[in-house]
Amino acid sequence: MSFIEWFLSNWYANYFTIITVVLSGLISLIISAVYYRKGNRNNLRMAVIHPIIRLLQDAYSRKNYDKLNEIAKDYSTRYLTKTEEQKLNSLLMAYKEVSTYNDISVNADILFSYFEYTLKKNQINPKPVPIEYEGEVVYGSYPPDLFYLSQDLEKVLRRYDPNFEPDECKDAIISLYEHYCKEYYTSDRIKYFDDYTLREVLKKSEIRAKWDKKFDVAKEAKEQFLKLKIAQ
Repeated sequence: MSFIEWFLSNWYANYFTIITVVLSGLISLIISAVYYRKGNRNNLRMAVIHPIIRLLQDAYSRKNYDKLNEIAKDYSTRYLTKTEEQKLNSLLMAYKEVSTYNDISVNADILFSYFEYTLKKNQINPKPVPIEYEGEVVYGSYPPDLFYLSQDLEKVLRRYDPNFEPDECKDAIISLYEHYCKEYYTSDRIKYFDDYTLREVLKKSEIRAKWDKKFDVAKEAKEQFLKLKIAQ
């Protein structure tokens, strides 16, 4: 009797045996795949997710951004789902935007901008230095040493907190404005903070609004990441 004849004569038993073997193999593969995925996801939680959660409990800083970026390069991130990967990338981009924030530097930028605004309001060009290209003036620039104003404003803000010493801070700022105005623009008397208070200038500036928006985006990215099931 040939193998085929034998197989056909015992087809039910042989068919059942084959199905049993195939199913057993598939079940073993499925169980192995499940445990493999579970192990990788556990490693992902321990190596990536939990360290990120701990970092997000601290204040934003460039140092913490560098740590966050390094964690995101871990090998186990390949086991993130597509949605998880998108949330992590959004978090990284948003965090980077606010990681360099420094309150004193930002306030100094705002006060420099207000000085420029006040000059314009008094019909004074804050960028009177002509920049030429091939014999033609292409744009105007600030006087060469005006950038020292930002540094001096930072010194004032370190000495006087505008939230607790507004009068002293304002007087010191006005003194700087008058010095730089007389040095590079005009000796005429100009009024500062007659349209807006110091507090209003610092709070309502477009520079402040842009930073507030960046922080809102970072907050939303942080919340979306923490809502991920793997982060629970």
